[in-house]
Amino acid sequence: MSRRKFLIAMGGIAIASTPGILLAGRSRLAVGVIGGGIMGASIALHLAQAGVDVTVFEKTAIASGATGKSFAWLNAFSDDSHYRDLRLQSLRAYHQLEAEMQLDITWGGSLLWKQQPEAAAALSERAQRLDRAGYRMSVLGPKEFSELAPNLAPGAFETAVYAGLDGHLDPVQVTNKFLDQARKYGARVLYPCEVTDLKFSGSRLTGVATTSGEYSLDRLVIAAGVDTPALAAKIDYVAPLKHAPGILAHSVPLRPLIRTVNEHLPVSFKQTSSGSIVGTDSYYAPEIPAHRDILQGRQDFPGMELRSLHGRRILDRIATMLPGARGVGLQRLTLGFRPLPEDGFPIVGYIPGFDDVYIAVTHSGVTLAAIMGEIIRREILTDITLDAFAPYRPQRFIGQVAHSQATDDKARLLSAVND
Repeated sequence: MSRRKFLIAMGGIAIASTPGILLAGRSRLAVGVIGGGIMGASIALHLAQAGVDVTVFEKTAIASGATGKSFAWLNAFSDDSHYRDLRLQSLRAYHQLEAEMQLDITWGGSLLWKQQPEAAAALSERAQRLDRAGYRMSVLGPKEFSELAPNLAPGAFETAVYAGLDGHLDPVQVTNKFLDQARKYGARVLYPCEVTDLKFSGSRLTGVATTSGEYSLDRLVIAAGVDTPALAAKIDYVAPLKHAPGILAHSVPLRPLIRTVNEHLPVSFKQTSSGSIVGTDSYYAPEIPAHRDILQGRQDFPGMELRSLHGRRILDRIATMLPGARGVGLQRLTLGFRPLPEDGFPIVGYIPGFDDVYIAVTHSGVTLAAIMGEIIRREILTDITLDAFAPYRPQRFIGQVAHSQATDDKARLLSAVND
């Protein structure tokens, strides 16, 4: 019989945050976390704070996968009420974590604007609907837009919307801060250290084999981004992810120009706290011969010339809306691969048939990391199934062919490598 016997609401239990208090009177639980991105780092931090014996296994380097190539826009854009509420909870959780850890999050909100009447009307209607649902949004006129972002030159527009709760962060910096804090509570962070096999006695997990040796574990959390399907396949679970490459141009640092995340599709851009302009101008890699390998699998750019061409084009397009960035130099261009579940929603929970192996993979890993770390800690330490993740369980893909439920909302979310 499964240990998880109860289904309760998130508010139905109280989980103490005092380190170690959850494990009073019991042996110390040993939990492995596969993945050194922001999701794995948050899970490790929350578990370590509760007194768990945590080991993080990262096959290459910290934040070297999708996290390090993420646009890192913290937002709650979703017309799915449950998913939107989960994202809003994560924004609140980030405020708490920032107060505790000085994460240097820019809470500047986001600006979206449309020129075509039909698209503008849809954006205005959607903003009003989301505002009524608790995701604070307002429709702006040209004067209000200029007052909010005087350094932007949006051109003529029919509708502009400001989402005041949104923010953005440096995902590499935040991931490292999470792991540094986890280490203070005793967590071990191992890299390069690739997990090569999962060890069982019957159906019970006993540990993992890695390129650095074997480790005994009571539980395992797979939070390895695009590597998640290969790891889950070791116990015959299919984690359906789409192949979703995306690029971001990073400029050399400039003086402070903007605090908002800005989106005038297909262009999205922001300015980091270090001064770099970061942005993209396409959902996906265009289908041209030079991109053939990238479109078929995880590959790097075929050469520096193509990388520079993409980066220069993106920064030039951003500069048409941000005149202060005209002629800014390209620092680097990143190519990342999004961990995008087939239906667009997270896959999170124990893998069916295995009470000790937990999976956590989602496209919006940066936005959701704060709350998912907290809820996953609750589920692992209490053996209670919380309804916060009820729509996103791995079981939903068992015995059915996964299919895309793409909406305009999900298309918008794909304008960046990851949020």
